Amino acid sequence: RWVTVAAGTGIMASSNRGATFVNIATSRTLTYQYLQRSKNVLIATSDAYDQPLYWAGSAGTFAIALAVNSAPLAKYSVNYNGFLILLNSSARKLGFFYADENLQLTSAWADSFDIPSSLDDEITGSFILDKFLYVHTRYTIYKVQFVGGNPDWSYLKVRDYGYVARTVKISYLKGQQVAVGLDWDGRVRVFDGSIDTIISDSVENDNGYCDFALSKLSRQGSGLIVSYAEVDSNEQEYRLGVAVGQGSTQTTHQLVLNTRTMSFYPYSNQPFNTMVMAESNNQRALLAFDRSGYCHIMNSGNLDAGVTSINEQYDSPLIFKNTPTMVSKAHEIDLFFKKNSCGIINYQDRTDMSNVFSKQNPLIELKGTESSILLRRTEDVPSVQNVYQFRLTSSGNNTNAAVPWKLVRADYLQQDLGLGKGGA
Repeated sequence: RWVTVAAGTGIMASSNRGATFVNIATSRTLTYQYLQRSKNVLIATSDAYDQPLYWAGSAGTFAIALAVNSAPLAKYSVNYNGFLILLNSSARKLGFFYADENLQLTSAWADSFDIPSSLDDEITGSFILDKFLYVHTRYTIYKVQFVGGNPDWSYLKVRDYGYVARTVKISYLKGQQVAVGLDWDGRVRVFDGSIDTIISDSVENDNGYCDFALSKLSRQGSGLIVSYAEVDSNEQEYRLGVAVGQGSTQTTHQLVLNTRTMSFYPYSNQPFNTMVMAESNNQRALLAFDRSGYCHIMNSGNLDAGVTSINEQYDSPLIFKNTPTMVSKAHEIDLFFKKNSCGIINYQDRTDMSNVFSKQNPLIELKGTESSILLRRTEDVPSVQNVYQFRLTSSGNNTNAAVPWKLVRADYLQQDLGLGKGGA
């Protein structure tokens, strides 16, 4: 299983979850690169309309121009119903190009049509929901189906709003498959194929308790352009990266939708350009890549291979909708570590999303010699106003330990109400 990353002017791949990379393509433009699987190859397109490439998935091969340079210079690609589909070409912003996946490497790409919309519109991506293909533009969402004959495709406009590129991900809410994304009006919408729901009311306006609000996102400059989303399948979270300020070159915050607890809250200080779920040695992890070129393993203890690591957990998702009085409760947090965890860990906290964490004080010592299934440590939390955040960081030479620490679960208990929120 390969992790593929576009950085600088190249595309690189890693077979060991980001520890080492090999180049599979060079001479790309310094813009966002899109990587999508189509049958047994990886398709690479870009915001700069670079030549579409395909890669067969081995370190011994190099990415090759798709269909011997005849493929349209398109931004997005998707495999659907036996076709490789390229969307939004440099010549036709609303163009929909398709080729049989069995001929995708040799097709002349003569088959195409345009998604109907205004001249100032363009396709901003697609998603597959409950086996149906949806193509979205800035202003609309279309349901597209292959019907055969002449024409081969039918399309039906289903919504009068469109999603921002890279922000749509398929997730599950209450057992139902849904698409979650940021629209061009700056709202987060959930779409289940028939109805859509705005879920970002609680984080749209500045309430004075948090350094973030959707109203602070710029509609000019890089504002929405650097936005992206990923689903953390370990934690069952939809993570939306956004940037406050039109001059931002990378994201500054993440909005997190926890589909288990139905909570929706922001993370501050999230300077990542993209994220991906990766698997190696039968373990899955969420990888995040920043503009400096570092690959971070999220929620990984001190397993970030030399990068200072942070585990951040939010207690109380009741950030915006509840008044401070309603959520001022004494809390207790139970931390569970792997039994062979070792080293000294710093515990820091802050309330109400302030910009300053408490002073680092070594608080937790794990010896790695206990026989219990999990190591349990309990921390008392003071009465908090609107949100309580803590982070754990390695202390001293702990990063060099042969068996580092790993946080497995954090349970929150409040006022004898039993377990509030737990993660496994």
